[in-house]
Amino acid sequence: IQAWGEGLRSRINARPPETMTDYRDFVVQHEAPVVSHEIGQWCVYPNFDEIAKYTGVFRAANFEIFRDSLDANHMLDQAHDFLIASGKLQALCYKEDIESQLRTPGIGGFQLLDLHDFPGQGTALVGVLDAFWDEKGYITPAEYHRFCGPTVPLLRVAKRVWSADEPFEGVAEIAHFGSQPLDRRCVWRLWDVHGRVVRHGPLPSRMIPIGNGTELGPVRFDWSDVKAPAKVNLEIAVEGTDIANDWDLWVYPPAPPCSVPEGVHVAHALDDAALAVLQRGGRVLLLPARGSVAGDVGIGFSSIFWNTAWTRGQPPHTLGILCDPAHPALAGFPTDSHTNWQWWYLISRSQAMVLDELPPTFRPIVQVIDDWVTNRRLGLLFEAKVAGGRLLACSMDIEDDLDDRLPAKALRESLLEYMVGENFRPAEELRVEDVRGLLRPPRLIDTLGAWVLRTDSHEPGYEGENAIDGNPNTIWHTAWTPTPPDYPHDIVIDLRRPVRLRGLTYLPRQDMRNGWVSRYAVYVSDDPDRWGEPVARGEPPLNRELKTIRFDTPMEGRYVRFVAVAGLEGQRFASVAELDVIAGDGP
Repeated sequence: IQAWGEGLRSRINARPPETMTDYRDFVVQHEAPVVSHEIGQWCVYPNFDEIAKYTGVFRAANFEIFRDSLDANHMLDQAHDFLIASGKLQALCYKEDIESQLRTPGIGGFQLLDLHDFPGQGTALVGVLDAFWDEKGYITPAEYHRFCGPTVPLLRVAKRVWSADEPFEGVAEIAHFGSQPLDRRCVWRLWDVHGRVVRHGPLPSRMIPIGNGTELGPVRFDWSDVKAPAKVNLEIAVEGTDIANDWDLWVYPPAPPCSVPEGVHVAHALDDAALAVLQRGGRVLLLPARGSVAGDVGIGFSSIFWNTAWTRGQPPHTLGILCDPAHPALAGFPTDSHTNWQWWYLISRSQAMVLDELPPTFRPIVQVIDDWVTNRRLGLLFEAKVAGGRLLACSMDIEDDLDDRLPAKALRESLLEYMVGENFRPAEELRVEDVRGLLRPPRLIDTLGAWVLRTDSHEPGYEGENAIDGNPNTIWHTAWTPTPPDYPHDIVIDLRRPVRLRGLTYLPRQDMRNGWVSRYAVYVSDDPDRWGEPVARGEPPLNRELKTIRFDTPMEGRYVRFVAVAGLEGQRFASVAELDVIAGDGP
C-alpha cells in the first residue's frame, strides 16, 4: 500500500479506504512464486521509557535527543499519548498491508521488514515491538494474530464509509494455511461501540481448503434505521474456534447540506470583516483558504514510511492525529483518540497549522503528531478567545464535495452545532497577530482563480493542476507509461484575465530528483496558441529550493507557459511541485 518514493501518492494516502485491492495482476505474470519483500515499514513515535533499558555498552542517545527536542517544544507531557495514538495508526497500516497480501490469490508469501524497531539508519521505529522485542502497549499478540496468523478471515468491501440509505454489501473470504483443511462454519457479526451485536448472520457452510482467495459468501444488511453518525465494527469468525478478524466501518444518515447558522461568521482569512465580528463578541469559524497555511507540513493519512532522514524527507512527515473524542466540538463526529479510516477524508484535504509560537500550554482540539526529529506543535482544529470574540479554526476542508466526503460533512455539522451552543467557551486567549501568524498571504495564482489550461502530457494522478494547488507534496509529472515522451515539456496556466507580471516562482518536486528541470523557458501571451519569444530563459540550480525567475521587462498577459527544455541526467520526463506568478513592476 506504499512503495519507496510514492510519498503522498501511495494507495493509502491518495485513494479512499477500501479492502478490495490485491496484487493478482502482478502474480499471474510470473511462473515462480512471488514473495513480497519488506512490506510495511510503518513508524511509531518513540517510547522514551525505553531509554532506561540501555544498561550495557549502548546508549539510546538518539532517543535522548528526540526527548529533549519534545521537551524544548513544550510537549513532553504528551509523549506517551503520542506513542499510543501513533501506534494505533501504525497497527492500522500494518493490518491493511498484510490483508492486501492475504487477499491476493496465488501469492507465495510476504516478508515484513521486522516485528521490532531498527534503531539504526536514521532511527526506523517500524516495529510493533521495541528493539528489545518487548510490547509497546498499543497492540497485543492476540489482536495482531487476528490479521496475521495461520488462518485469517478477510473482507472485501469497496469502501469503509457508508450512507445509511445504502445497503451494505461485502464479500467474506478466508486465507487458511493450517495443517489441514478446515471443516467449520463461519459467521459475521456487526458490533456497535457499546459492545452489542446489532446485526449478524451465517455464511454458507463449506470445506475451507488450504490456501487463500477462498470465498465464504456475501455479507449484506440494511442500516437505514441509523439516525445519527455511527462507528460500527464488522467481525467475521470461524465458529468453535478463536479465529476471527474485524473491520471498522462508519455510517452516516443522509442529510441535506449543513447551512451556516445565524450567529456564526465563516471566514477564509482573519480579515477585517472577521475581526469586526470578533470585536463585537461574535463567533467566527476560520477555514483557511487552500495554500494559505504557513509551514508546508508534509501531512498524510498514513504514518511515516521508514523514516524521513533516510528517505530524503519523503512525506508524510506526520504520525496521525491525537484528539479527545469527548470534546463537545466532536459530539456529532464519531472518532477514536487516534487516526482511523474515516479521517482519510479530512486529512487528505488538510493543511497542518504550526502552533510553535503560541503559548506553551496551548493544545488544539485535533492535534497532529509530528516527526520525532522536528517535534513541531501541529494542529488541524483549535479554539480560542480572540479580540473579545470566540474563534474556531479548522484547516481541514469541510466545504467542498461533502456529498462524497461524508465524514467531512459530519464534522462540519458537528462544529457548527458546537459553535451556536453554550459549550463553545474557549479557555485560552490568543492575540490577533498570533492567529494571523499561522497563515500566509494568499498566493496571487489563487487570488486570480487561475487554472491549468493544458499540459503536453501527464501521468494519471499527476495532473497539471497539482502544480498550482499550493501543496508542495503534490506534483505535475509528465507521462512515463508506456513510453515517456522526450523533452521539451510544457504547462500552460490561464490567469483568467490579463495581469502585468514581472516573474514567476518554480518549486521542484521535494521527495526525489526525478523530473527536475535543468533548463527552462517562460512565455507570456494573451493568446494561448501564439507565444512569440520567451520572456525568460535559464538553467536553475539543481536542488529542492524555490527558484525565483525574473523577467528582464515586466510583461502583461493572460496566459503563462512554463517550458521544461531539458531535464536531469538524461531523463525524458519532467515534474513540477509548484508554480506561482509575481505581479507588478517592481524589482
